[in-house]
Amino acid sequence: LKLQFLYLIAAAHDTMLRCLVALAAAAAAAARAVTISNVAPRRDVSGRIMDAHDSKLLHVNGEYLWYAASYGGCREPAGATGCSPVAVGACGFRTDHNVTLFRSPDLVTWTEVGVVFGAAGNLPPRSVLFAPKTVYNPTTAEYVMWFNYIVGDFTQSFYAVAASKAPEGPFELKVANVQTLAYSDNGDENLFVDTDGTGYLIYTSSISQPAGHIMSIERLTPDFYGTLGKAANSGGIGDAFVEAPAMFKRGGLYYAVFGHCCCYCEAGAVVNVYTAAAPLGPYTKRTAFGDLRSQATDIFSYVDDAGAEQFMYIGDHWQSAPDGLKSHDFTVWAPIAFSEDGLHVTTAPFQNNFTVSVGR
Repeated sequence: LKLQFLYLIAAAHDTMLRCLVALAAAAAAAARAVTISNVAPRRDVSGRIMDAHDSKLLHVNGEYLWYAASYGGCREPAGATGCSPVAVGACGFRTDHNVTLFRSPDLVTWTEVGVVFGAAGNLPPRSVLFAPKTVYNPTTAEYVMWFNYIVGDFTQSFYAVAASKAPEGPFELKVANVQTLAYSDNGDENLFVDTDGTGYLIYTSSISQPAGHIMSIERLTPDFYGTLGKAANSGGIGDAFVEAPAMFKRGGLYYAVFGHCCCYCEAGAVVNVYTAAAPLGPYTKRTAFGDLRSQATDIFSYVDDAGAEQFMYIGDHWQSAPDGLKSHDFTVWAPIAFSEDGLHVTTAPFQNNFTVSVGR
């Protein structure tokens, strides 16, 4: 009996080892090393250059969903800025901007799902859509998209909300003009969902004022269709005259990142990092990212081959398309590095390409 018992223990141990080896092999098979280029056009599986800007990227159910503004094939004005002129109908300010979804298992193999929301037919005449930011609301099981739009000029700047039960849409307009905000006269924005399912809006306000473009964070309503206003707002954060924000959480720290105003600029903007122990702050200015020749559009999380959470910067490199088409402007990606205490956050300077391990 003793020998039989020892045999059973040995057999069970061998079976457990085989299972662990199989699990490790499965994890390795699900992960791969990928090389990401910042100087070659990003293409989908059909070979088409991806018109993906002002974007937000999500990791959901083992795949990456990239919701992005598509600007179409207009030709950018010559020079260091694409904001000459700033006028409805000019390149970058057209009324036919759409939101397109791309999906990928590994951050390099992208399939275009198609347009999930468009300005035409959903917004008033002479409306220009910018900065579509989409998150998943675990409470309502909906994908919720916020975006900024202007009507005629930047003195008429608003936020709107669309939602869908499926990631690929169609997204239905839920709120045409969000009016619950603590501050008005709004510009760039982004969304963040905390680990407890609470949503937050990070946004700029007073964009038409001389000392404007102030950044703040506000808690969303449970359905993510509005905000709780001044009762749940951070107040102004950091420097003025800033835009292109993103917000994320790592460990027990909250991060808000944004840079100085840079209207479709070729040079890009320095991205400063602020941290806090709570989502509404108070925030402390820490470090800056490397020179990434771009304007920030999002910080997203991904998993590496060990299953650990990592973070990646995405920025728009305006005025960079070799053929001069805005739809072909490059996006710049950069892995983010953290000190042990999480307070020193940076990236390498602009890299032509780099390799990371990506799991599912």
